[in-house]
Amino acid sequence: MLQERLNPLREAPKEKARNPDDASGQRVLVLGALGVVFGDIGTSPIYALREAVQTAHSTAQPVVMGVLSMILWAVLIVVVLKYALFVMRADNEGEGGIVALTALVRAGFAKAGRPAPRLLVLAGLVGAAMFYGDAMITPAISVLSAVEGLKEINPAFDSAVLPVSLAILVALFVFQSRGTAVVGRTFGPVMALWFLSLGAVGVYHIVRYPAILAAVSPLWAVRLTLAHPGLAFGVLAAVILALTGAEALYADIGHFGTRSIRIAFFCVVLPAIVTGYFGQAATILFEPSGASQPFFRSMPQWALIPAVGIAMLATIIASQAVISGAFSMTSQAIELGFLPRMRTIETSSKRRGQVYVPAVNAGLLVAVVFLVLFFRSSERLTSAYGLAVAMTMVTTSMQMLSVCREVWGWPRLLTALTCVPLLLVDGMLLAASLPKIPTGGWFPVSVGALLFITMSTWNRCRELEARHAVRGESVDDFLRGICSADPKPPRVPGTAVYPGNVPGMTPAALASNVRHNHVLHRTVIVFANVSESAPQADDETRIEARDLGAGCWEIVAHHGFVERPNLPHLLASLQGRLGDWRFDPRQTTYYLPRDEVLRQHAQQDVSRWRARLFAFMSYHCASSAEYYGLAPEHVVELGVQVAL
Repeated sequence: MLQERLNPLREAPKEKARNPDDASGQRVLVLGALGVVFGDIGTSPIYALREAVQTAHSTAQPVVMGVLSMILWAVLIVVVLKYALFVMRADNEGEGGIVALTALVRAGFAKAGRPAPRLLVLAGLVGAAMFYGDAMITPAISVLSAVEGLKEINPAFDSAVLPVSLAILVALFVFQSRGTAVVGRTFGPVMALWFLSLGAVGVYHIVRYPAILAAVSPLWAVRLTLAHPGLAFGVLAAVILALTGAEALYADIGHFGTRSIRIAFFCVVLPAIVTGYFGQAATILFEPSGASQPFFRSMPQWALIPAVGIAMLATIIASQAVISGAFSMTSQAIELGFLPRMRTIETSSKRRGQVYVPAVNAGLLVAVVFLVLFFRSSERLTSAYGLAVAMTMVTTSMQMLSVCREVWGWPRLLTALTCVPLLLVDGMLLAASLPKIPTGGWFPVSVGALLFITMSTWNRCRELEARHAVRGESVDDFLRGICSADPKPPRVPGTAVYPGNVPGMTPAALASNVRHNHVLHRTVIVFANVSESAPQADDETRIEARDLGAGCWEIVAHHGFVERPNLPHLLASLQGRLGDWRFDPRQTTYYLPRDEVLRQHAQQDVSRWRARLFAFMSYHCASSAEYYGLAPEHVVELGVQVAL
């Protein structure tokens, strides 16, 4: 047997050669991070303090100061301590996000020789499912809140808010198919201008009312809580609006690097949003009527029109960032076996991870339009916002418990002292958001529950498929049996490639083809596609080639969850490595299975309704040919029955 380790050509260009933290490109990366990473949290000042004060139903100084102190310390604890300084350390070989974190936890347990507890995997799926709910609400509330600034310019524009918001959102989603490269070049400068103006206006009002700086003390928040515990608990549901987008600090480290994101956050974003909140609070204390729109009321009259324009651009950027994040997370979830295959289009030849998923884009567009038409204002939409964010934060903290223990090897006491307080804070924010369910929180919860059922069903049934495949016939025994049969099956010219998922086992399409057609090609390549829990597979161990004899080979290809296998490129990279075989695309046929789930056997391992759901998803998932980068004229699909 021949064992070779090869380095195949890949569809996406290598990016390991470029270090995101290279000093020579640091400024460019910091500017890019401003535009992509911080759009969501950077536009929260448009509506967060407004909702918190309106929830308190008072513009009295102790209430406003207490609310402001709660927002400040929530940002410091959750965004700064938890995400910027703690969670961002848990990168999965340079990749972040709840899906990458779940994969890191799973890899940590696997390295220790133990399977990851199913509860932790399910918790990761809950966080991922809730992210989609956030991805639906963020564009709607961000754009609506900015366009509502038109009413501050002229009340007659009130009737134009919905049409203008819908037009912007529809245009935004239509644009997605072209990729983000064109708009991406303007993201950084626009957001830099946004943060500069936000901070400048905040400083202006702080200078006018310096007493507002006393809210830095957490005593104001404590006094409000002790004096009005019920009110303070309700305000927490609005405080979480100031934390939306915190997950992006972790999710985007693969694109910009930890150092660039931290520089942008601590040097620009954090000072700007904090001074912005303080300036708005000072405006409310100076002018209590400004509590209805403290962000726009804090602007000088001459700057109101430019402020509305910049706010619109900033919210479009925030929406673009979360939409792109949904595409990227979907691609990762597909590779990790959490979602069925969907059509995924690479939109950049230079940056890994920039993809467009038409099905996700269409689903988000429908959901966003529904939200805008159903809630009709950003104030009403806040009743649906925050719950999904809180649930994602809780699952992230739960996963970090396992990372500290299983990946970093921390002692139990240190793990508890670090993670338990963060879990308590996240738990309080989640508990405060639960009363939102009847008034709008039902939407992200319903979407998240539906997606969780989908993801958990697909993941569970795929595991059962793999378990049944392992119990099948090995490829060595299968080929030995048919080659020793009398008469032997005739060999026909050309190369036949049979993709599968379990190394060493006979692909269902190979068994089906021999059973029905009674022939073997002159060269048979059994291809096993293995997705790793790391973002990229090691080039030195990426390909394993095994000579099965009689012109038959087994190729085991490993790829990370941000990579996509391309069979023609892979076969071309094997040129001259498999004896005297030469890759000829015109003489190569790919035999792909088309699974049909046998529902009558499903009750043995999963419930009947889950089997039916899995069968539906299997039937409607994207073609394996597109997933492997194959031309349709070189593909033969064979029906294969799968029993769960």
